[in-house]
Amino acid sequence: MKIIKRISLITLTALLCMSCSNYLDIKPYGRTIPKTAEEFSALIHTQLNTIDAGTDAYMIGNASQWMTWDAQCGDDFETCLTGSGGKSIGIYVGTIVSRSSENYYRNLYQTIRDCNIVINEMQEDNTTDSGIIRATAHAIRGVCYYQLLRLFCEVPQIGNLNGQQGVPLVMTFDMEERPIRSTMQETIDLIEDDFKKAISYHPSEDIYRFTEDVIKGYQARLYFWTKQWSKALPIAQELLNKYPLLEGAAYQKMMTTAYDLAGNQLIKAYRAADTSGENALSSANSLLQHRPVSQRLLSLFTEEEKTTDIRYELWVNNKRVAKKTFFCGMRTAEFKLMEAECYYHSGEKVKALRSINDLRAHRIANYVDLTENTLPALSEKEIIITDAEGNALTPLMGIILSERRKELFLEGDRFFELKRNGSPEFWTAYNGQKYTTKKYMYTFPIPAHDILLVDGLQQNEGYTEISY
Repeated sequence: MKIIKRISLITLTALLCMSCSNYLDIKPYGRTIPKTAEEFSALIHTQLNTIDAGTDAYMIGNASQWMTWDAQCGDDFETCLTGSGGKSIGIYVGTIVSRSSENYYRNLYQTIRDCNIVINEMQEDNTTDSGIIRATAHAIRGVCYYQLLRLFCEVPQIGNLNGQQGVPLVMTFDMEERPIRSTMQETIDLIEDDFKKAISYHPSEDIYRFTEDVIKGYQARLYFWTKQWSKALPIAQELLNKYPLLEGAAYQKMMTTAYDLAGNQLIKAYRAADTSGENALSSANSLLQHRPVSQRLLSLFTEEEKTTDIRYELWVNNKRVAKKTFFCGMRTAEFKLMEAECYYHSGEKVKALRSINDLRAHRIANYVDLTENTLPALSEKEIIITDAEGNALTPLMGIILSERRKELFLEGDRFFELKRNGSPEFWTAYNGQKYTTKKYMYTFPIPAHDILLVDGLQQNEGYTEISY
């Protein structure tokens, strides 16, 4: 199949007939602007409710979005073996690029708009309510820009952040503002500043979901994504000390709890899901039954580990059908994996191996630590061949990445791991046709109507041609 690389002129025309960048229109004309902190909190709770209901696909994510990232855009499932009941599951990332990447852009900026209203317009200050609301607004805005950074910007290149493109930074209460793209460094700085401001209020009320620890978790994610290993490591370790790894029955209970916050989970979707949310979660589980788990993923478990590693039985059945309970959120194991990789890239290989042994010891019964001499050889089936810094994989880096792939299976992580580690090109077959994920497809296009509307707004590489 011809790779989707061009923006349809018909689509451009249709989009230009719509209101101009309405997701950036942030003046509520004809409406009463809130005055008290309590009134402003309605904007925040609207966003929080989408997380709790499981309808948020863009900040925290939901089952439908995780199915898109993992069963469509990644390589953890066998697209070519999809049964007739799974035809509605997308084929590869090109489908998202050509049909719906604009939805991510629009919805994230709409949420940023609401946060800007709170941050810029709320006059009440120095009260408990105003503090927690400002903290949450800064946290949510930071998370939205973090997601935009991962989706619409190339992988950060250390030493060239001022030369790489970020995203347009909308921070004011002005619907006429049409900013061009910032530098990547400016985007990172804004996200970091939002998280620091949010943390400065020390939010602790769970009802606002973005507690101080959750925000620190996103801080660690930001530093990890931007390869700031020395900044990510201490935050990851702080959270690990506060929320230790679980094992055995406690781990199983946590990973099979669908709705309540359990174990060392810090934030998750579906905590207040109604019947429609529960049905959506059930529907995603049912749909996923029709696309088998990739043998390339399952081969990362040795024959012995298929009986001793608790994850294997929890994740998949003997027909290669995924049975893992969807988890959309943040939990401690991610920080243990961060710790291992941060040590590795900082040149502390002994500590990196110790970290990955610690994780494996919490998952594998009667575990015997790996040593430098007993590390498994790199899998010939793995499509990642370079690490985040562009170096060829070593056995130690290979085990760190394979443990991440196993631990965070079906948690919306794999596509971004592929992007972060070399953006490898790979193909999948479906219905007699070949679909190739090209390197440029890991970075989504800026919406076409924005490119034409905003003078000087630059498109991402690979999406610069317009076809008739």
